[in-house]
Amino acid sequence: EYGKQWYQRRVRGFVSVAFDTFMYLTVPIPARGGTLEDCIREFVRAEEIEWRCERCRVVVLARKDISVWRLPRILVVILKRFSYDGMWRDKISSMVRFPVDNFAARGGPGEWVSNEREDREYRLFGVTNHTGTLEGGHYIGCARNPVSGDWFTYDDHVIRPMRASQTQKKEAYLLFYTSFSAREDKEILLS
Repeated sequence: EYGKQWYQRRVRGFVSVAFDTFMYLTVPIPARGGTLEDCIREFVRAEEIEWRCERCRVVVLARKDISVWRLPRILVVILKRFSYDGMWRDKISSMVRFPVDNFAARGGPGEWVSNEREDREYRLFGVTNHTGTLEGGHYIGCARNPVSGDWFTYDDHVIRPMRASQTQKKEAYLLFYTSFSAREDKEILLS
């Protein structure tokens, strides 16, 4: 099951709406760091873009709005740790704090989820960290055991237990969330 996001472009009183499915959200990291919610709000922030009007075929300035319409059962978030400016590349190492349990995604006016009927609670079940630089780096995984709830870190062939609080690192790159309810947890465990 994928999520759906929709784009709304407004120009000269004309509104163009398009729905796209997504498998993951790639969200920018504010310069000062912050929370996952800050990153998502930056992702959906309205922006002025150059856009070719579908009616008159003229390139115009338009306002682009993005929001999530339908939430997936599994939500993968990519934190944009790598920036490109012409020929210059850089790794962004700002800390992003993210919820381990009870990440609420609520739909409604002013929310990043625009569909009022969408309402999910998510639980983190995995993190991929990127250590090193753009020229040479290493990926280390962390995952929660779905039965016991215990966390483990996976660094090549070395597997170690860890605390959930140790998932909060400035190297976090990929976040894996699953929505939960008693019914869904039972379905996951039985499948």
